[in-house]
Amino acid sequence: MILKLRKLAPVLAGTASIVAISMIGLSNVSVDRALRNTTLSSSFSSIAWANAPFQYNPPSRGTPKTTVGAGSRGCTQSVPIGVALLVPNDHNGQTVSGHPTFLWYVSDKTSVPVQFSLVEPGVSKPLYIQQMSVEKSGIMQVQLPKELPELQAGKKYRWSVSLICDSNRPSNNVFVQSWIERVSPSADLTQKLAAVQTGDSSAQTLREQARVYAQAGIWYNALEDLASSYTANPKDPSISADFMSLLEQAGLSKVALQERQRLVMN
Repeated sequence: MILKLRKLAPVLAGTASIVAISMIGLSNVSVDRALRNTTLSSSFSSIAWANAPFQYNPPSRGTPKTTVGAGSRGCTQSVPIGVALLVPNDHNGQTVSGHPTFLWYVSDKTSVPVQFSLVEPGVSKPLYIQQMSVEKSGIMQVQLPKELPELQAGKKYRWSVSLICDSNRPSNNVFVQSWIERVSPSADLTQKLAAVQTGDSSAQTLREQARVYAQAGIWYNALEDLASSYTANPKDPSISADFMSLLEQAGLSKVALQERQRLVMN
């Protein structure tokens, strides 16, 4: 969801195939042929996976819990800026990470600070707060520091990005907020991740991991991996197409359009 403001502030392989070949009763020629066929089959599988449409399968949708600030009274910046949390617009996103990454989009640089905050419902003190500056348009992110306690599985947490228009009058600030739920990975998800993980953090590996997470409905992990792959290779047409597709499937078409325009201008 995009929030238009008058003034804003600082803040964002294919699946490996394992084929068992019985050696009993096979000649060397037959074995060679079988191995060649296995290699070709695995290659075709990899190509099909890489070229398949990127698909995000949302978990069972609950009541949306996303709200936005109502005004920009305290800001004096003359150029309106768009700010959007990169979250699905009709359901709570999920993560399997104890220290997840949160991402949002800003349409332009600004002199106003942006503050990230993570809160556990029922607990008055925020779990984590960080202020940042916005030096250019694009994606911004915060990863929950490893030294903090992990998010608990089965719990929902509220996170927000605030535009600190007036530090003396919080009511003048503008914020956007959403929710994140940590879930335990299923056996199927764990198995599929193991099949595509290669031990490195290459753009292609991250892209393949993102596909697995997206198909399992794990929004935050899919977005983190795909955004990392995209920001490192914004001109790669296949990675860019996957990233824009993920945003659009979550109802973030305006963000995808702004990002395309930003890439053209840069």
